[in-house]
Amino acid sequence: MSLWLKLGLSLGSVFLTNPFINMDDYLLVHVELFPSAGMYFNRSEVQRIGFFLSNQTFKPPPKFGPYYFIASPYTFPAEHGGTSIISSRLMILGVTVGCAFLVLLLTGLGVYAVQQKKRVERAIELIRPFASWAPSNKDSCGIPQLKGARWFSYDELKKCTNDFAQSNEVGSGGYGKVYRGILSCGQVVAIKRAQHGSIQGGLEFKTEIELLSRVHHKNLVGLVGFCFEQGEQMLVYEFMSNGSLRACLSVLFSDYLAGPFPELDDQRGQLSSNTGNKLILESKFTANKFIPTE
Repeated sequence: MSLWLKLGLSLGSVFLTNPFINMDDYLLVHVELFPSAGMYFNRSEVQRIGFFLSNQTFKPPPKFGPYYFIASPYTFPAEHGGTSIISSRLMILGVTVGCAFLVLLLTGLGVYAVQQKKRVERAIELIRPFASWAPSNKDSCGIPQLKGARWFSYDELKKCTNDFAQSNEVGSGGYGKVYRGILSCGQVVAIKRAQHGSIQGGLEFKTEIELLSRVHHKNLVGLVGFCFEQGEQMLVYEFMSNGSLRACLSVLFSDYLAGPFPELDDQRGQLSSNTGNKLILESKFTANKFIPTE
């Protein structure tokens, strides 16, 4: 009986190639089998054919004698094409997802590092607000010695004045503008912001805030704090809600006076002490520089 019938295959399913006799006088024949239907054998068919040939179930003609069956590995369709394609796609997908995750991770770490750096810088500023006092070190004599006043960051004052909004502006002068602000603790303050043409050197500003922090009198507004950051020089005072002296005088004497007070503007106040070392404090006083108490 023919091999194709023994194996349960269709006619033309068995193909013999490259027959030759080796040095030991053995006839070697390469046998190729093709499925009767479809492109590939299934696993059960491969097992059946392999068992059939391995156990000498098929008997060749007597002149050929016994034979040895040496099977070659058979690649199933799922392993041959589908699996490799799926594996390639899965590998590409895995690499893409991995790279995306890595990018997100690095971005997150970068953002976290920047935030941590800002927090550290902020903590250093709170602990040592004068660490960058006069960075050039040309006009600084060390940390200011203050009494009661505190340091404010630029962002704090910017926030409490609503970005220095014009609606919060309560006065202006040659030094700069004055803004009304509300601190995070709820305290209302007046913030005197120097304009760029009026900014002093670090040493002069330091001396001024040291002096102002020591001046305490019931008739003088106290210095709450200051800001010396990002090229800004700002002084933070207690806020008096009655406006300037000039505004009060204008209301009280509106029937008698109109316009400015040139005579008062030209006056100079002089304070003298009769102690051994005579101290003279002169300053030009104008009506709009006084804020009466409530």
